[in-house]
Amino acid sequence: MNIILLSGGSGVRLWPLSSEQRPKQFVPFFKDSSGQPASMLQHVWSQLKHRNLHKSTVIATSVGQQELIREQIGRGVDLVLEPEKRDTFPAILLSVAYLYSHKGISRDEPVAVMSVDSRVDDSFYDALLKLPEALDSTRAHVALLGVKPTFPSQKYGYILPEANTDNSSIMTIKQFYEKPNAQDAALYIERGALWNCGVFCFKVGFLLDLLASMGLPETYEELLLVYSQLESLSFDYAVVEREKNIAAITYTGSWKDMGTWCTLTEELNEPLVGKGVLGSDNSQVHIMNELDIPIVAIGLSNIVIAASKEGILVSQKGSDAQLKDAIHLLKESTLPKSDGMEAHSRLVDRSVFADGTIVTTKKIHLRPGMEQSFEPLTDGRQQIVSWTVMHGSPRVIKNNEDIVVSSGWNVVLENCDKAVIQALGYVDLLEITTITKQ
Repeated sequence: MNIILLSGGSGVRLWPLSSEQRPKQFVPFFKDSSGQPASMLQHVWSQLKHRNLHKSTVIATSVGQQELIREQIGRGVDLVLEPEKRDTFPAILLSVAYLYSHKGISRDEPVAVMSVDSRVDDSFYDALLKLPEALDSTRAHVALLGVKPTFPSQKYGYILPEANTDNSSIMTIKQFYEKPNAQDAALYIERGALWNCGVFCFKVGFLLDLLASMGLPETYEELLLVYSQLESLSFDYAVVEREKNIAAITYTGSWKDMGTWCTLTEELNEPLVGKGVLGSDNSQVHIMNELDIPIVAIGLSNIVIAASKEGILVSQKGSDAQLKDAIHLLKESTLPKSDGMEAHSRLVDRSVFADGTIVTTKKIHLRPGMEQSFEPLTDGRQQIVSWTVMHGSPRVIKNNEDIVVSSGWNVVLENCDKAVIQALGYVDLLEITTITKQ
């Protein structure tokens, strides 16, 4: 069995420690067996290595994250690089095309897909390895891994099994519901539904047939050329919720989705990370502080406090669902209020060195139709500008070159007469400018 490990998300729900520039799976929230800081990616990869499953694993990720992955788990890892973020369904399609056309995997080979942001014990991989058996014994198109719910969460998919009379651990599925409201979720739990662990297993041919039905190529290189045309959909919505022939296995071990502060703090080794003081009268309070100033928490209960250069979060645990909307409002509030077409920029850092060199780093947000231009200095100083596209697909005009680029693209502007980057949609840039004396 081959494994696709999904590691392309940005982790907005763990803001401000997780961001577009440093997604949650790379943040060293935990400690490994030797007491060293470890990220979600490093933790999952160590579990796969323990079972020798890493040799048959490819990691689906965005172009901009490839160096972070290689820095954390080594340069020999097999990556499937998305030219832009299009959600899990396109990422899985691209990965299957890679396995089929590059790795020579046959149509009958089972493939399991799992996320990088789940915290599980070792028995999880015993259940994972049984999924191909579930496909074969039930002749299902997709097999899922389910876990018994603890409350009617709106964050997960719900697996409703058929009545099972033979006490088998392999079940056929009556219906799958992706992220229902709390009332419906409670009803599904009463009917014996399981949470979907975010694990999918299928035969390669099943996805290749899907590609064909969509009029898409089955080779990796050809699919890359039309990748921007794929609709941004999760695999749950695009496939599982529509599929009638599904099987599932119940996983009874420990499982937690590390996508929220509420679940993450339950797994932290210490309640205080970074500078700060937790008063003795606090209850269930966690501080994660990356700033060089202390945070003092007194008389609080069930609170998480997280601080970085991105901002400061003070939230009651369990309020994670509101964070995404709050960040959206935060971004909107920092944008210019006028109807002008100037780019909005925020200074991240400015350093002046002894030899007179000045280095500034800015985050720049462009609305559709806005542009950011570069022009050389005329006062004798030398200027080098680096543009890195963090989000969006802008048009770039550099001297006589005119191209449309995507997230992760980087260009260094030196000895350039003029350059312009134009926003075709919403675009976020990181601009680093170095100015030196002649």
